[in-house]
Amino acid sequence: MDLQVVCCKMTARGYGEVMHKTPDTPNGPPSPYDPDPDRDGEDAWFLPADDPFEDDLAAAPLPRADRRHLLDPASWRAAEASLASDLARVAARFGALDERLRHAAEGQRQQLALIEASEIGWQAGDRVSPDRLALWLGMRLEGPRDDTQALMRAGWATRRLTGGPGPDAGMAAFLGRRDEDVDQEWAEMAEAGPGLHPITRAAMVLHGWQALAGNGTAARIEAAVIAARLAATDGLGGAVFLPLATGGSAALRPGGDVSARLARWYAGAGQATMAALRLLERMEVWRTRADAATQSLSGRTPPLLIAALARWPMVSAALAEAETGASRAAVQRNIDRLVALGLIREVTGQGRFRLWAAQS
Repeated sequence: MDLQVVCCKMTARGYGEVMHKTPDTPNGPPSPYDPDPDRDGEDAWFLPADDPFEDDLAAAPLPRADRRHLLDPASWRAAEASLASDLARVAARFGALDERLRHAAEGQRQQLALIEASEIGWQAGDRVSPDRLALWLGMRLEGPRDDTQALMRAGWATRRLTGGPGPDAGMAAFLGRRDEDVDQEWAEMAEAGPGLHPITRAAMVLHGWQALAGNGTAARIEAAVIAARLAATDGLGGAVFLPLATGGSAALRPGGDVSARLARWYAGAGQATMAALRLLERMEVWRTRADAATQSLSGRTPPLLIAALARWPMVSAALAEAETGASRAAVQRNIDRLVALGLIREVTGQGRFRLWAAQS
């Protein structure tokens, strides 16, 4: 007999014996995945009877980190005391920035705010360069590849860093939305703040707000802007905010205990403040040189164009036209003059959609 036929008959006979021996299971022996009515789900290890996260469908089935220490004022006071020299250093640098901005032109405050807002956005995940943000704020212009939501967030940050009431005047109004949860969360942070230096309190609010509001892009931008404004509470009106992102990302990075976060905050804020001071120094030197070099130029466009370049990090012909009120031809002619004098430079290297910046 053919071997294949023998195997098939043996297989059929064996299957029939199994079916005969298990009359209650017409489809064969039970599978490990078949339900067992006698056990009634008692071994459903993947569905615990008492799930601590059953009310939070978005929560991962992992233990949640205890973030209450981020709003513990005793921990922050202890860390502040141990880092007193670091706090004194960053406070002195902020005082120097505040004094310089008290006597600076309004355009310099806006330029610092615009650069800081752009850097905060980049660290939070938005890719908005200073030139794109300048065009958006100055003329509401956006390119086909621009993220409108990112531009709006960066614009909001620039406006809050430029001036107006701070967070202590009311968080809902500061953020631009009415939300009872926001007011409640801010009240909790405000209660934990007294007794701390404003710069230290701002660090606590930064990490506390991110823990409560989430780690999304908008929440991270909000937390940074709130903290930057709160840190400048003791200023004399020159500096509206403490720079945090202009010199790097150290001040805004999470992780570690309270002491590690505060040490990183002081170091990052001090570095960013020094970067802002250096920028102001370069712009002051450039402004003096530009005023002297353009004295012989006729018309009102050259000084207005210089003021626009001191206000915005980069300008396009369209933005310069809007800032000066001059015609496109007059703007382009005076831009060419400033380029020939070595006062400004074209930064894109292309024939269309060009941008110019101060040659400092």
